[in-house]
Amino acid sequence: MKQKGRKVPDSPIDHAAALRDRLGKAAYTQWQRETGELPSWEQLSRAERVSWQMIGQAVMDVIVDTGDRRGDFSVSSIYGYASQKPYVNVEVSMSPMQCSPAKAREMALMLPESADASESDAVLIGFAKTALDLDERGAAQLLNQFRKYREKQSGSAVDSA
Repeated sequence: MKQKGRKVPDSPIDHAAALRDRLGKAAYTQWQRETGELPSWEQLSRAERVSWQMIGQAVMDVIVDTGDRRGDFSVSSIYGYASQKPYVNVEVSMSPMQCSPAKAREMALMLPESADASESDAVLIGFAKTALDLDERGAAQLLNQFRKYREKQSGSAVDSA
């Protein structure tokens, strides 16, 4: 059976090897700093670099999940109190990730919904500060209550600030 759609081209860059090399070099550089006079990374023999790259590979094996390629995608509205601006927080647990067409559509709809929610959060914060004369803490508490109410009305979970 022929696969539908186009084949994703292979990456011209071996990202796993590049990460392994960076992790090995970082471990060696740290050890070099702590122990004093050691040759630079460039002065190491090929065999010595490979041994440090193996350490990098061991670290990578611990931090990179090679199992199920279906990752999580979440979007939430946030309000930056330092910048006083609304933002959309996007979290992706895995890159690259594969998802069904239905999940892709759901993800696409999450972005404009969160953008609208973040703008309404900013308007509410401005209203709370100017019209209701609330301080930062009071405005944050009002925003939290508003998000819970919005969640109850829409039937979807919303992260609180």
